[in-house]
Amino acid sequence: MGWNNRSSTDLVNHIETKYNKYLEKMMPELSRLTTIILKVHEPEHRELSMVHRLYHIIQVDLIQHIFKEQIGIFPLVKMYEKKPSKELLDEMLETIENIRPLIDETKELLNELKDITDEYTAPEDGCITYDNTYEKLAKFESNILEKISLEEKVLFPRLKEELNRY
Repeated sequence: MGWNNRSSTDLVNHIETKYNKYLEKMMPELSRLTTIILKVHEPEHRELSMVHRLYHIIQVDLIQHIFKEQIGIFPLVKMYEKKPSKELLDEMLETIENIRPLIDETKELLNELKDITDEYTAPEDGCITYDNTYEKLAKFESNILEKISLEEKVLFPRLKEELNRY
């Protein structure tokens, strides 16, 4: 979808409905699934303790990232489009700078998770739950990276560009 001719409010609504809601829904399920496969398969697959740990750090980072967007960026984007002000832009850009370390850490952790899971390939001796968990982790990663890409390549630069008008 081309975002150059769409409003920032449309983009924010898209990120909220397509990505944030999906991620919020999947996090508890993936927490449960990574815990199950750890309990069942860890003796034969020692890497599962690291999969479990990495997933949960990613989850905490995402919860903080999404929360900060929901209170410090997205509502302000909508307000800004109705009534532009430098103060709103400054506040949004400050929040963006505050979540940047979370975004960077999430990307690094996803790379580690992908490596440890051999690109989310369940082992031959894994069960259906193991396969299902890795499939869901792969989809989860894809959604996170798509969301981050939209933010870093479209939304955040757009907001920084707006600041140049003041």
